[in-house]
Amino acid sequence: MRSGGASARPRLTGRWRGSTSRFLAATFWALGLGGIGGFACDGAAPGRTTEPTACDVRGVSALCGELQVPEDRAGAGPTARLQLGYVVLPAHGARRESPVFFLAGGPGQSATQLTRELAPLFEELRQERDIVLLDQRGTGRSGRLHCDTPDELTEYFREDFDLEALGACRARLGKNPAHYSTAAAADDLDELRAALGYDTINLVGASYGTRLALSYAARHPTRARALVLDGVAPPAMRLFLDALPDAQRALDLVFERCKRAPACAARSPHLAADFKALLARLAEEPLTRTIPHPATGKSVELTLTRAGLAGAIRVLLYSPELTALVPHLIREVARGELGGLAAAVHAVARGTQATVSLGLMLSVACAEDVPRITDAELDEAAARSFVPKSSVLEFRRACEVWLGASPSAVATDAGVPSGTLADGALRSIPSENLIISIPALILSGELDPVTPPRWGEQAKAGLPRGLHLVVPGAAHGTLSVGCVPRLMTELIRRGDAQGLDASCLEGHTPPPLFLDALGPGP
Repeated sequence: MRSGGASARPRLTGRWRGSTSRFLAATFWALGLGGIGGFACDGAAPGRTTEPTACDVRGVSALCGELQVPEDRAGAGPTARLQLGYVVLPAHGARRESPVFFLAGGPGQSATQLTRELAPLFEELRQERDIVLLDQRGTGRSGRLHCDTPDELTEYFREDFDLEALGACRARLGKNPAHYSTAAAADDLDELRAALGYDTINLVGASYGTRLALSYAARHPTRARALVLDGVAPPAMRLFLDALPDAQRALDLVFERCKRAPACAARSPHLAADFKALLARLAEEPLTRTIPHPATGKSVELTLTRAGLAGAIRVLLYSPELTALVPHLIREVARGELGGLAAAVHAVARGTQATVSLGLMLSVACAEDVPRITDAELDEAAARSFVPKSSVLEFRRACEVWLGASPSAVATDAGVPSGTLADGALRSIPSENLIISIPALILSGELDPVTPPRWGEQAKAGLPRGLHLVVPGAAHGTLSVGCVPRLMTELIRRGDAQGLDASCLEGHTPPPLFLDALGPGP
């Protein structure tokens, strides 16, 4: 499809061919739009498909196809080829405008597995635009770098990686992490754009997908028409490290809400101090209880440590609905009860484990983020957060296994040595000072614990044609909140963020805080 032109369906070129870790690791940037299910492509045959074919994606009619790309984009000689799976939701009308590419979070989340959840959000835009979902290399149907993780309740509260299992997974996959970078993924997107015959594309990025969108716009500036960035993770953000103070900010907002709500304040007049005391108690003596498994009802022994509680609370802050439980769950754990906390974490973990590729997350973060974390910065961030320093140190150890080299050797105050994997990855990330002069709608959740409004403001500095909106009462992921789908649609149709009326967001509030297991009360 040409921008502003017409074409019956995506066209193809000769480049086409057919078609174990802690729970905390899988939830750092993932948008979490819902559960997943299988999808079947009628007549698709890997290695033989020459054009996208009709398929059903969890009840959504679409076109499915595969794009073949070089595994090593930096190599000068022959290289292995990767098959990347994609889905197109074709435009309904005869007039076809510049399409929309959706970029999932993680890093490591499958975009195509979110098709059913995303389809309603893009329905208006489908009147004149195709919607394209490409599984980033290393995710979903694009050679997912999958490491088996035991689906056990106790695993969701582990403090550490199983490094032996991680090393075995790395050896079994036999992949070079250097080939699975943000820059390579951005270039894959452009190959898909060209293969489908689009002149320009609009990019909607969620969480880590915003970094990928910015990378695409920087590497292919004439091909990006407009950006929608939801929960911005700009180049300056360092995964894992910056999550510590950002999580504390989100929890402090919960404490403040409890103070302002008479019923919550009556139940927990000193909630912040109570939580701090609870963490100290668990650091001295972890709490062990036998509880019924949330799904099976069978008895299971669960031990909760300080780090386990901190990780669980941080994960619940991603969702306004689960955040509403936090004061009640803190009170329960303080009384020695673990059933409610286990049930809440289990509800999140079941979907996340299935949608996020641990191997892709480590390939990206170990090269692009962890090397930029110095010991001094880690000490300072941990001193300002309820999330412990050990959470970042565990990722350093995991990176050493995954990369086959110690990230601590480059994570120094002296910077990153040239010629290393991390050096190459960092040089491929757009400069935080880069100016991208295309229309952009920047969305931040007011209560977001991992990509809060401060990152949206920083991104806005490099997007002079951008509009930054803070969605009140929202946490991580705003695309489905209130009138946000309409604002996204309007921005893409107009190709201009100026004059966008966001008054429809006023008055949006988060769910009230629970007083007990029955809810918020009268």
